[in-house]
Amino acid sequence: MSAARVQPTHSLDADFTGSRASKSTRFLLGATCIVIISSGIKAASDVLSLILLGFLLAYSALPLLKVMMQRFRLSKTAALTLALSLMGTFAIVLVFLLYENVASAKAKLPIYEQQARDLYQHVVIFLHAHSIDITSLSITKWSTSNEIVSLANQILPAMSHVFSDGLVVVLLGGVLLSMIVQDTETANAPRILTQVQNDVGHYVAVCATTGVLTALANLVVLAALGVDFPLVWCVLYFFLNFIPSIGFVLALLPPACLALLMLGWKRALLVVAGLVLTHLVSKYAITPIFLRKKGVKVSSMEKTISLLWWVFLLGPVGGILAIPLTLAMKRLVPSFFVIERSYAQPHDDQAVLGSSN
Repeated sequence: MSAARVQPTHSLDADFTGSRASKSTRFLLGATCIVIISSGIKAASDVLSLILLGFLLAYSALPLLKVMMQRFRLSKTAALTLALSLMGTFAIVLVFLLYENVASAKAKLPIYEQQARDLYQHVVIFLHAHSIDITSLSITKWSTSNEIVSLANQILPAMSHVFSDGLVVVLLGGVLLSMIVQDTETANAPRILTQVQNDVGHYVAVCATTGVLTALANLVVLAALGVDFPLVWCVLYFFLNFIPSIGFVLALLPPACLALLMLGWKRALLVVAGLVLTHLVSKYAITPIFLRKKGVKVSSMEKTISLLWWVFLLGPVGGILAIPLTLAMKRLVPSFFVIERSYAQPHDDQAVLGSSN
């Protein structure tokens, strides 16, 4: 009897040791897969960024398509054709307007340089009156008209490359939008992909809707205050709106600095106050209502970690795509563990039956 009692104890110890070894192996295997996949994403970040931006644009246009189909009773084909036509027309017009604004900015660079010098002299006089000397930091040592113009000549081709990439993203967005519409009507789609599509689609739709509304409000504010190139800053705000925490600050700095150079500090304060007001209304009044209705929840810790991680992998575009990609990973990663357990469970059951026999 005593020998019969000792035998199960040794088998339990062996199973426990094997389970610990299995967990360690799975952990190392998972960490290795993460490193390999992350290296692949970083190596292919240029191509992946365009594809993911196409998905972002497609999900941003999806609410417009649904409104056409549900409220205006258009067929799927008619609504999709109209939506793609509007996207293409808007993209072409926007690209030409932005390119024209960039060319105008290049022509005004000498004026901006002179304004910067005058502002610097006023700052030097003000600080000198308070016994602070910064004449050693004179901007004449690092800024001349020829250098600024040469820098603009380098930036302009780069901006044209950005515009060409934007047209590629619009084309990808149109193709992906048609695919998404077709997938939403099929009932055979996997449940996990439907959940990912709902989470990412709802979040992107909310950010796109609030971003458009806030960008239009910013356009009115900047145009009323006389800031140069308000369309550029509003388009910049729309895309930076997807970046959590720091996106608004990055979008606020260029128009505020330009207003300070051209219009004085009082008008610059009005610009800052107007943009901050529209942002606060969007963030604390409009966005929470949409997110609460859609059921999308993202904590501050998730925003910070996802921002750092995806910027590291994809570069600046990763900041725009951080939250949508994190929402997708929150659905996909647990599903992999469930699939793994479902495959491992029959083997565990057979092992238990064999030990009992």
